Amino acid sequence: MSNLTRELLIKTIVAEDMKNCDGGEYTKTLKINYEYWESMTSEDLCNRYNKISKTNVNVDDLNNKY
Repeated sequence: MSNLTRELLIKTIVAEDMKNCDGGEYTKTLKINYEYWESMTSEDLCNRYNKISKTNVNVDDLNNKY
């Protein structure tokens, strides 16, 4: 796997979470979800991403830009 970043994992997770959101509170829910996942550890992000994409990504696989 290449070019995996926290940002990519966050976007993938949030997109998955938003699939079931109806239009009424979409923008508010999107913002809340994005802020929530931004605050999570890289390990938490990897765990959730792995459940979604059925992969085995770990923190060492991420290209950290920070």
